[in-house]
Amino acid sequence: MAQADQTVQNDTFPTVRADINNNLAALFSNNSGATEPGSGPSAPPAVAYMDWIDTRSTNPGGYPVWRKRNATNNAWITLGTIIGNTLAFEGTLPSQSGNSGKYLTTNGTVASWGTIPPGSSKEVFTTSGTWTKPSAGTIALITIWGGGGGGGRDQGDSGGGGGGGGCVQALYQLSDLPGSAAVTIGAGGTGQADKGAGGVGGTSSFGSLLSAYGGGGGQGSSTSNTGGGGGGGSLSAGSTPPEGLGGGAGGIGHGSVLDGGNGGSTFIAPGRGNWGGGGGGGAAGNRTGAGAYYGGGGGGGCDNATQRAGGTSLLGGNGAASNTGTAGSVPGGGGGGSEEAAVAGGNGGAGLCIVYIW
Repeated sequence: MAQADQTVQNDTFPTVRADINNNLAALFSNNSGATEPGSGPSAPPAVAYMDWIDTRSTNPGGYPVWRKRNATNNAWITLGTIIGNTLAFEGTLPSQSGNSGKYLTTNGTVASWGTIPPGSSKEVFTTSGTWTKPSAGTIALITIWGGGGGGGRDQGDSGGGGGGGGCVQALYQLSDLPGSAAVTIGAGGTGQADKGAGGVGGTSSFGSLLSAYGGGGGQGSSTSNTGGGGGGGSLSAGSTPPEGLGGGAGGIGHGSVLDGGNGGSTFIAPGRGNWGGGGGGGAAGNRTGAGAYYGGGGGGGCDNATQRAGGTSLLGGNGAASNTGTAGSVPGGGGGGSEEAAVAGGNGGAGLCIVYIW
């Protein structure tokens, strides 16, 4: 430690040399000492921009503190604390006390410590419930599927497959979402146990932000022209065709590429959905259900005892085969049609909602 008055006295050798050395020692040690420069008659004067290593035992932890005089020479700016062989730059960083494991961030003016968010989370709703916004995270990806349509049935004649449920996906800033949202999961349409059309798949929704509509029910009829249900879309459900006529229309989407596929029949081949569900297979020609990329696949259709497969989907559920009475896969697969004795049309697969946070 060394402090000096920063003035070389006019005296004789060797006094002048000793005074020069004292001032150089103070300069080299940044005026280190327990006395604030300028605070007493024996202390060196304080000068704007000068450094001072404050060695007072009253410092936090008793550690030396590096201080610099401000431009107007009326206060000290704390630059950092010297702890052993390290220097904590407290003059440029916010306090490190109690902030272990946090990261440094800034609003463009002031630096602060931020909490590191946990890894990505995934919440799956297979039944209706309430989503609650987590305290950590930045981005939310929400994907929902509507329920698949039920398969139609007419014992000994024909049954069209149910259409697949539509799929809707959206990306949000987590801060833009409400604190909670009601999640509704659409049920799969009921397969026909007697004679007639299967039920339309239910609509799934995430609050008022997103809705994914269900697939249309397949028709059951004594005519071989029985059509499959249309695939669900993002703005409307797939339709069930009139008895004896063509396949059901695909649900409306945000553009033709997003529409659910049309149900198959004698006149309309099964369509293929993109975000919308695949159409159910029609009876004539024993058509397979239409596939889909994101929506559910359509159920297979049948005339007489021939069994046809359901359509497959990349991310949604697959449609069920005809004449099996099995349900379409979750999410949103269409039920297969039936004409077999004691075998009802298959139920549609229920909808689903998945929320990813990261």
